[in-house]
Amino acid sequence: MQTFAILGSHPTLSLAELAVITGQKPTQTVGDVAIFDDMSENLETLNAKLGGIQKIGVIIGSVPTWNHADLAEFLVNDLLSESAEGKIHFGTSVYNLGNNSGTENARRNASKLGMEIKSELQKADHPARYVISSSPTLSSVVITKNHLLERGAEYCFFVSTTEILIGKTVGVQDVDAWAGRDFGRPRRNAKQGMLPPKLARMMVNLSGADVSSSTVMDPFCGSGTILMEAALLGAQSLVGSDINAEATADTKENLEWMRNQGMPMPPYKLYPNSAQTVSLNLKPGSIDAIVTETYLGRPRKGTETHREVDDAISYVANLYREAFTAIAPSLRSGAMLLIAAPVHTFEGKDIAFDARTILEPLGYTHSPLPYEPVIYRHDGQLVGRRMWRFTKN
Repeated sequence: MQTFAILGSHPTLSLAELAVITGQKPTQTVGDVAIFDDMSENLETLNAKLGGIQKIGVIIGSVPTWNHADLAEFLVNDLLSESAEGKIHFGTSVYNLGNNSGTENARRNASKLGMEIKSELQKADHPARYVISSSPTLSSVVITKNHLLERGAEYCFFVSTTEILIGKTVGVQDVDAWAGRDFGRPRRNAKQGMLPPKLARMMVNLSGADVSSSTVMDPFCGSGTILMEAALLGAQSLVGSDINAEATADTKENLEWMRNQGMPMPPYKLYPNSAQTVSLNLKPGSIDAIVTETYLGRPRKGTETHREVDDAISYVANLYREAFTAIAPSLRSGAMLLIAAPVHTFEGKDIAFDARTILEPLGYTHSPLPYEPVIYRHDGQLVGRRMWRFTKN
């Protein structure tokens, strides 16, 4: 069965996460749309695990062109076949799959189709509500607040040059849960920088580690975002460290807040140590996976010279040599590392060090991610993050 995913704000990162978790790459991608032919995972379970998708669903049919009568009959029958008691709630979204003019035509006519479906349902003695928004696609928030997946359906139309695929959404991002862990946690330190929970989740998934049987470590833990997401993915145990004692105190408060909220929390240990010295507290071979955003350097102002940017990169590169040399004995053979390293933008070009030249001489093997280079950076940011994956020899 064909499936679809609506990708997040960084589509390449989302595709890499999907590829690592499912082993699948899409047969078609345009913008934030990905169509898969052979995805066998339970989509609701997959949706709950991923950090980088907005919605996911199945392709239930196709038509050669936009035709009100055919589409209305097909969707009315689908809604009636699975309708629960009470009012049916449904909505539509139109996505471009490579046909600009066809997509615009479909978007112009989507509301008319929705009203026609509503009318046919009412004729069949089924009260219905057609949910619309100012956007041609319904957001996760709109879908959730209007209970479309529980009381009816969201239908997605993917308009290509050869056909229009009809998708039915199975799951959407739990926006409230993500926001709760981001803004609801007790400790957020803007001065140290804050890793978004969705990115932290993607990083844990990108590691490729079997988290449920792993001790996951973050040696630059900050306020603990990566450890929080590893806990939710079922990590066996957690280890965190940070040179800033305030950071590890923040991490502890956030992890205990999760526990008090009823979220899963495995045993954990936190150390106010630098990455270069934390291994003094660890047993050899006790760590199964490292997932970390390392120190990215001082915040950029945009007025730096090329020499100053080079110096900043050299400083972090040396930190890598020291930290991952010291940590190596604590890692078991085959341990996975997922590292977010800094990528600087200077005069329109990316400047960064090659992590392979640093880690491979230290006993780590580069394990390329799908779609490399995988970079997380918003428009206008002077320092982004490149994801690197390694395996401990």
